[in-house]
Amino acid sequence: MKTQTVLAVVRLGAREIVADFQIATGRLLVFDGATIYEDIGPPDSWLAFASLSSDSRWGTRPTAADLVTFLERYVAAHARFQR
Repeated sequence: MKTQTVLAVVRLGAREIVADFQIATGRLLVFDGATIYEDIGPPDSWLAFASLSSDSRWGTRPTAADLVTFLERYVAAHARFQR
C-alpha cells in the first residue's frame, strides 16, 4: 500500500525544515535532514492544525496550505530555528 502524504517545506538559509502529514495514519512529522523534531500522532496532530486553521475545511486531512501555515508558525515559535 502506498502511503499518501502532504508535505510542506520551509527554507532557512541552506536548511530545509519539512513537515510530513501521513493521511492514512494521521501522523505528523517535523524534521530537518535525518533529525526528527516532532512525531505527533492523532488526535494531537489534528488539534495542531485545528488550533491555527479556524476557517479551513480540512477535517482530518489538511491541505498543503494548512501544513505550510503550521510549519511556518512552528519554526517561528522554536528557538532552535532562529539564526
